Amino acid sequence: MSRSPMQFAKRQLKVTLRSPLLWVALGAASAVFGMVGPFGTYEALGLPARLGYWALVAVTTYLAGFLCVTLLEACFAANDIRPSTATFAVYGAIAGLPVAAVVWLINIWIFDAKVIGFGALIAYTVPLSAIASGCVAYFSMTLENTQKSEPSAVPQRPPLLERLTPERRGELYYLTMQDHYVEVVTSKGTSLVLLRLADAIKETAPLDGVQIHRSHWIARDAVRETQRQGDRLMIKMANGETLPVSRSRRNTLKDAGLL
Repeated sequence: MSRSPMQFAKRQLKVTLRSPLLWVALGAASAVFGMVGPFGTYEALGLPARLGYWALVAVTTYLAGFLCVTLLEACFAANDIRPSTATFAVYGAIAGLPVAAVVWLINIWIFDAKVIGFGALIAYTVPLSAIASGCVAYFSMTLENTQKSEPSAVPQRPPLLERLTPERRGELYYLTMQDHYVEVVTSKGTSLVLLRLADAIKETAPLDGVQIHRSHWIARDAVRETQRQGDRLMIKMANGETLPVSRSRRNTLKDAGLL
């Protein structure tokens, strides 16, 4: 199956949820709003319930907004469209819709459903969309400025490519072990390098990739689709070649979001 925007979003979400800073930020926001009790929650709920309410709102709205923005980004990226800060602002505004729906549903569950009608959903949508739009645009602009101001922070080319002749230094696709050599396959052709596969893999950094077999390593961006041939699992690469995945490496592929 081909990698879909949903697979991309799930992989990004998995990485984000591992960030301690995210949980510290959500916890701090929950504590502040729980103590202050805005939007009538101070009068409606006691302190423990109020803290729980705002923790639930903070986590669920973040997840809804993040998934929406990431899905939109992945859909445009699939068509090689690079979004601008203004585009991300639109993404944030669109993300305000599911965020508002989440808040509305939580309030129906926590409070009296008769008091909170559909009109409340409309009332939530406008300010939440505006806030989400501003936040997403701000973080997009901050990230873009950081990347421009630190061009040398990440090497532009894996060290392994320096071992190749200049005419073969293209986009790295995959590595295959050939006796005492490693076959290095790029967008500009194939080269043999006298090197152990394990050492060659170390020189692919900072490129994102995964070893799928004791004899094969692949670059994530060069994967086009996964195929099943009976009991065998195969990976189709950007140059049209297919490589086998060993059974012991299938979980690694799942963890990497390629299955």
